[in-house]
Amino acid sequence: MPFTRRGFVKAMGLGTAGALSSSLIIGRGREAAAFEPEPRQEPYDDGLIRISSNENARGPGDSVYRAIEEAMSARMGRGYPPDYTNDLIDAIAENYGVDRSNVIVGTGSGPILTAATRAFTTPERHLVTAGPSYGNPESAARATGVRAEVIRLDSALRLDIEPMAEAAVGAGMVFFCNPNNPTGTVHSAAVVQEFVRRVKRASPETRILIDEAYIDYSDDRTVETAAPITQEYPGVFITRSFSKAHGMAGLRVGYAIGQEETVQEISSAWHLGSMNTLSAAAAIASIQDKEHIEAERRENARVREFTLQAFREMGIDAQDSHANFLFLPLGMTAQEFRERCLELGVRVGRDFPPMQETHSRISLGTMEEMEAAVRVFRQVLIG
Repeated sequence: MPFTRRGFVKAMGLGTAGALSSSLIIGRGREAAAFEPEPRQEPYDDGLIRISSNENARGPGDSVYRAIEEAMSARMGRGYPPDYTNDLIDAIAENYGVDRSNVIVGTGSGPILTAATRAFTTPERHLVTAGPSYGNPESAARATGVRAEVIRLDSALRLDIEPMAEAAVGAGMVFFCNPNNPTGTVHSAAVVQEFVRRVKRASPETRILIDEAYIDYSDDRTVETAAPITQEYPGVFITRSFSKAHGMAGLRVGYAIGQEETVQEISSAWHLGSMNTLSAAAAIASIQDKEHIEAERRENARVREFTLQAFREMGIDAQDSHANFLFLPLGMTAQEFRERCLELGVRVGRDFPPMQETHSRISLGTMEEMEAAVRVFRQVLIG
C-alpha cells in the first residue's frame, strides 16, 4: 500500500486525539491539520487564518513522514531508543563539508542563540545587534545584565554594515541575521565575508553569529551560506533551523556550525536540549531531500510574489523579501492593523520596535490562505 500521511496516522492508531498529534509533525508548531491535504485547506485556530508567525504552512516533505514512521518502534517505550543524534550531526557535517566536531545541534535554534549570547558576552563585553531584528540574543543579553547596542537598519531596511562594524570593536558578540527578521532583507555572501574579515581585523576576540534561518527562501544567487568562513576564523559561526523551509517547527531542531572550540563553548554555556529520536530522524531525511527544499523555495516565492503584487495594487510600497514573510508600511500602526484584521478572521504579526508605528510583518501561508487574507487586507486598508 502506498505511503500517505493520513495512512501513517491511521496505521499508528492515533486519530485526532492520539498521543502523537499532527501538530507535532507539521510545519506549524501548534496547529493541528490532517496529514493528507484536503481539496480545501481549513483555516487554523478556530476559524482564524494565522499568519502571525513565520512558520511553514505546507509542512515537511514526504521523506520526513517516512523517516518518522521507520524510526518508531516498541523500543521507544524502554528508556533509550536508538539515538539518531550522532547520525544527524554527521548528515549536517556532510551537507556543509565540515568535520562533525564543527557541528552542534539543539532543540531549535533558540537555545543555541541563548547559549552563544551567554558564552560570549559579559557586562564588560557588549552585544551588537540590529533593530529591528530577531530578538533572542538581545533578550538573553539584557537578562544577564549585558548591554545590547542596537544599530538601526539602513534606509533600505537592511543591516547597516558600517555602524555595526564600528560598534563591534571590543564587543563580545555581533548578531548578524541574514536574511533579517522581520524585514526580509539580505546581504550577499561577499558582503558578509567582508564584514567578518573587517570585524576580525579590528577586534579579533569579538565573536560573530550569523543566523541563516531563512536563507533557503532567498532567490538572490549572490546569497550563500557563511559556513565556509566559519572555518577560517575562530569565533565565527552560523545558526540554522529546521523550522522554516524544512517545515518542522513542531519538531524543534536547530544547529550551529563553527570551529570546534567555538561550538563547544556554546554547548557548555547553556543546555541545548535533548534531541528527540523522531526529530533527529526527520531532520536527517529532510536535509538530504534537496528536491523538496527547492520545491518549497519555489512555492514560497510564488505565494510571496502574489501577496507583494496585491499590496502594490493597493498602493503600498511593498519591497521584495527573501524570506517567508513581508514587512510593509501600511499607513497605520501595527496594533491597529492587527486588531482590524483580527476582527475579520486574520491574525498577523506583533509589534517590531522601533518601527511599530509604521510597519507590520505579515507571514506567508498557503496560496489559498493568502488569497483569503488579501481580501481582508483590502477591506482594512481601502474599505
